[in-house]
This record gives sequence, structure tokens and C-alpha cells, in this order.
Amino acid sequence: MKHLQSIFVKKNPGREVAVYNPTNYPLIGRGKQGAVFKLSKTHCVKIFATRRDFERESAAYLNAKGSPIIPKLYKIGPNYIIMEYIDGISLQEYLRKKRMLPEMLTKQILFMFHEMKRLKFKRMNIRLKHIILTKKYVPKVVDHVNTFLLKDKKPIFLFDELDRLGLLRTFLKQVKKLDRDTYREWKKSMSEYFE
Repeated sequence: MKHLQSIFVKKNPGREVAVYNPTNYPLIGRGKQGAVFKLSKTHCVKIFATRRDFERESAAYLNAKGSPIIPKLYKIGPNYIIMEYIDGISLQEYLRKKRMLPEMLTKQILFMFHEMKRLKFKRMNIRLKHIILTKKYVPKVVDHVNTFLLKDKKPIFLFDELDRLGLLRTFLKQVKKLDRDTYREWKKSMSEYFE
């Protein structure tokens, strides 16, 4: 895929990467490690600014291959990963628009955390913008550079961001009803969020 090699992604200290894209592939997202471009209705590519970030994220995708919470992996190139394009909305956008958290979605979030444990993710602290909901409201986790590197077992970002949206209380009530073990585990390790 030589045309992908013409896209240049450069680190920008403390900010999103800088991107030079002479192709017709639309930029659909970028962060501190790389940029994502839509290739087709079913495929997208993440191009990395550094070899280190590329190696970390490609290793995470290989370790989690086949999991229902991770986009399908199609190909690993010299500095890019071609994966499933998720036609959906970030959990952050969804909750901002709806201003409510259906119990069905809390079930999906709990399933996602259990699957992350099963996959032996070291980092469970995921931002709402890195959880993409499919059209069927299945959560898919993206941005895995630190998945197996950082030890961060507490979902602090999830709690903080739900709290800012006024939805943390609802979420915790639903978790208590649906999964008492997880509720107790979170209450023990993050008591400051519980009344």
C-alpha cells in the first residue's frame, strides 16, 4: 500500500500529531500518537508518528485479536494498522446528546470491562471518546498504545467524565443492580465517587 506511505504523521509535543495527507483518504481522528483515515465503508488505517507507539498498539491488537470489543485487525504495515472502520458514535458524544444512560448501555460497558480483564489489559482507565458505539450499541475500544504498558486498573476517566455529564449516580445504581461484585470492587478502590 504505497499510497499510505505518502501520508506523513509527526509528533507534536503535548498536542495532537501534525498530519500531511496528499491522498483522498479523509482524516477521521487524531491524537498524540497517530492519525486515523477512512479507507472504505469497512476499513480505516491508523498511521503512527513513532515506531515505539506503532509497536505498542500493533502488539495490543494482536493480543486482543478476535475480541468483540476491539475493531477487527486486517493488516499491519511498517508504520500503520489497517482495521475495521466502526460506523458509530463515541460514547462521549452519545451521552452528551442523550443526557441519559440506558441500562442496556451500562450492561455493555460492564461487558467491556469484563472482556478487558479477560484479555489481561493492564490499563482499564479509558476515556469516553475512546469507546465507540456501533449502530447496535456495542462498545468498541480504540487507542491501545498503553493497553499492555500502563498499570491503571481503575476506570477513573469513566467515572470523572460521567460525573461531569451528571450521569455517574445513574451509572453506579445500575452497576449495583447488574453486577454487585464489580460494584463492590469499584467502591472499595474508588470510595471517593460513592456516597
